[in-house]
Amino acid sequence: MENNILEEYNDIKTPSELLEFMDKHIKYGIHGTDDKDYTSWDNDINSEFQKACQNRYSLCDKDRILKYGLGTCWDDVELERCWFKEHNYSFKTFFIWFRFDYDNNYGTHTYLVYEENNKYYYFEYADENNRGIKEFDSYEDAIKYHMNLHISFMKKCGLVINGEVLDHLEVIEYDNPTYGCSMEEFIEYMLNSKIIYKNGKFIK
Repeated sequence: MENNILEEYNDIKTPSELLEFMDKHIKYGIHGTDDKDYTSWDNDINSEFQKACQNRYSLCDKDRILKYGLGTCWDDVELERCWFKEHNYSFKTFFIWFRFDYDNNYGTHTYLVYEENNKYYYFEYADENNRGIKEFDSYEDAIKYHMNLHISFMKKCGLVINGEVLDHLEVIEYDNPTYGCSMEEFIEYMLNSKIIYKNGKFIK
């Protein structure tokens, strides 16, 4: 990692500045355990990108994502988590997926929502089409908003979205996963985290 990038990171004062910093320095992709970069995203589980995720993925901490300048949404959230912790924000991180007991092409996503002045802000970087910060009155409102984005994106990917599929939609609130974990280990961590939306309703 170049010292000037770390210095630039350390100079970030606001969430908006963090978003600008990530836009400047972080691209979507993974730096594989084989020391190769994979940046051609494809939701097909048989694509080169997805195979790299399955076999050569390692969850980034702040230093690793800044060093290589590559991250998936899973990695981006960990950089965001670090910054928001360092600046004493109250926030939560979420994982969304369609949970089936077999391999499928339905994507996952992670994102962060932070609190400020009694409002809740959906912070999105990895999803280029929805990149930005959006204000809500509650965590639940932010989650509902993103849920609709995720469902719409799966439709755009050509995947079937019907009542049966929607019954498998889950949103999970999670804390710190283990940095360096594989894709399989990351999913296992989610399976043991707090489900907050399941079977079409929020779980209180």
